[in-house]
Amino acid sequence: MVKSEMECLVDAFIEYLKSVKDYSENTVSSYKHDALIFVRFLEERGVHNIAEVTEDMISEYQTFLKEKKMAVSTIVRYNTTIKNFFTYLVENGNVSDNPAEIIKSPSVPASKKIPRILSDTETMDLLNQEFSDSPKGVRDKAILEMLYSTGLKVSEIIGLKLSDIDMGLGCIILPKLRSEEGNRVIPYGKMTRSAVTSYLLEARKALLGKREDKGYVFLNCDGKPLSRQGVWKLVKFYAQRAGVSSDISPHSLRHSFAAHLVKNGAEITAIQDMMGFSPSNTLSKYVNKENMPKDPYEWARIR
Repeated sequence: MVKSEMECLVDAFIEYLKSVKDYSENTVSSYKHDALIFVRFLEERGVHNIAEVTEDMISEYQTFLKEKKMAVSTIVRYNTTIKNFFTYLVENGNVSDNPAEIIKSPSVPASKKIPRILSDTETMDLLNQEFSDSPKGVRDKAILEMLYSTGLKVSEIIGLKLSDIDMGLGCIILPKLRSEEGNRVIPYGKMTRSAVTSYLLEARKALLGKREDKGYVFLNCDGKPLSRQGVWKLVKFYAQRAGVSSDISPHSLRHSFAAHLVKNGAEITAIQDMMGFSPSNTLSKYVNKENMPKDPYEWARIR
């Protein structure tokens, strides 16, 4: 199928994000998805030349998004994509004026920014429930343990490679933020080590089958890397089965990791380093800052 002129511009924009901006694969995928929705919106209204886009069309698109009753955070993401797309087009000489300058994204309510933190009881109910001894069940147990005991993001879990795990030391080693040098060393404890070892010994091989092994740790039932949606559904399923509130997400496990670390005496700056936060970011809005003198690596000996 022949791509339209505007779809080709989206492809060029995406290549720019990958090669010049060095954005992650998941970020690039989101940008492409959002940009193509905008392009199709225009083409359905008879606009096939990006230079013909006006401020009125941008306003119409804003109304279109609102009528879809999307979450405020989703609308903000869509707006960010369009603004960056047109900034690229102006800098690349595809358009002379930037109609997206009129975009003013709605602010995300502060209450929406605070993730749900699991209680100690909910955490135990989630992780200690009975898992199937099938390859999928063994994998699911390992994923939940790792999400909670390392604070990894979903994108980091699905992108995790075998080479990122040091089974001997019991830690994960990942690069720091692009603006920083060195690696993040993220320890995990005996329960996670046991779950991950069980998964790697047999379950992963069963899921992979005779397919080419590209080195990703966690695979779906087709032997391919897990998707973000797959991890999200996994957490929702086991949370519901354990009787934990339905508003739990992978992000909840990431921030429960941080909150429980602080509760056990770890220092926020050390936790931020393990979680990959930049120095300008802070966990203080998520956690109670009382009693923080201990070594955060004590957590690896607790879980």
